[in-house]
Amino acid sequence: MMGRLLLRSLARRAPQKALATAVVWAGLTLIVALVVLGLEVGDRLNLEMASFGANIRIEPLETAAAPSLPGVAPQAYLETAQLARLKRSFWASNILGISPRLETAARAQDRELRLVGLWFDHALPTPTGEPFVTGARQVYRHWQLEGAWPASEDEVLLGRKVAARLALQPGDALVLDVAGARHRVGVSGIVTTGEVEDEAVLASLESVQRWTGLAGKFSSADVTALVTPENVLAEKYRRAPESLTPEEFEQWLCTPYPGSVAADIEKALPGASARVVRRVTETQGALLERLEPLMLALALLAGTASVVSTAAVLERTVRERRTEMALLRAMGARRAQVLRLALLEAGLLGGAGGLLAAATGVPLGGWLVQRVFGSPAEPHWILLAIAPLLGGALATLATWSAVLRALRAEPAPLLAGGVA
Repeated sequence: MMGRLLLRSLARRAPQKALATAVVWAGLTLIVALVVLGLEVGDRLNLEMASFGANIRIEPLETAAAPSLPGVAPQAYLETAQLARLKRSFWASNILGISPRLETAARAQDRELRLVGLWFDHALPTPTGEPFVTGARQVYRHWQLEGAWPASEDEVLLGRKVAARLALQPGDALVLDVAGARHRVGVSGIVTTGEVEDEAVLASLESVQRWTGLAGKFSSADVTALVTPENVLAEKYRRAPESLTPEEFEQWLCTPYPGSVAADIEKALPGASARVVRRVTETQGALLERLEPLMLALALLAGTASVVSTAAVLERTVRERRTEMALLRAMGARRAQVLRLALLEAGLLGGAGGLLAAATGVPLGGWLVQRVFGSPAEPHWILLAIAPLLGGALATLATWSAVLRALRAEPAPLLAGGVA
């Protein structure tokens, strides 16, 4: 009986029902699009903010415990072969870039220089067999380069201040005195970093290892990792790890906080200390903390506008159907039954609008992600199921109060043509 009444009710007043469905569709389309953008914004901004530099620094335990003085080469080293373990660790997919370095002293034109060996582009093996290309070009995207990256082990980059001091330009030759031996190299480019590299000569890691007799060694490494900004739990662990309950510790361990990723790196590299670069991670966290309330506010505004407009359309529909409701009650239907019929109808209309919103809102959100970040969004199929449910709930909520007001009126005056 209820099913037949529902089908007949849906078939009547098609324009009004189409309008109610369209209102739900329009409002939810914007909400779904904002949800897609909100789901993508955190990871995408982290990727974009990788240009700030590495957010984790790896050093030997000895160096971390007793840092070397400026200008003094470290005496403790790690093995570059170990770095492949990072792509087999728990947070392997969050490791976006690795740049090991080996520092030593050198001379050129009778001047003391700082020599830094780096990977510029290095293919690191992974468990899947696909090479993971990493190095300075991937980690230090904020560096400003005049000229070109070194294309061979016989080419170097000069920091801006070193290039000015030696009066050299890209294409010039340079003779380096390292560990008592001379090496002639070409200058492929001049780099400006705003940091210590401005006063260094940057060569390939393999060249510096060979010149210093430290084959397979590195003194530190910078890692760019995709992390979640620290919250109260991460701060609690950082201040007093022993104060965490087992449940809190498990949550911390399974969330890519900077400290959690650093702890995983230490586990993968015995004898290494992984230190979070607070300047970078705090900047990332502060920016995301400002954006998340903005995204939430936009979604709430869109939701509020959708509820108000849907309520206005459905309330008008309910007013037009007061006589029909009065007739049902006069025929013996209880108020709860009439209410259930009206809410079921509203829920179906809202669900249809939500289904349409999923079909249009997800592509719209993907378009927004493409426009903002320049790359396509990940598929969010769960929204195809959530949007119809949200649409049904939205229409039901908007109809509830209007139907209750209509049911308070006595059936007789309405059936007689009076005003309730």
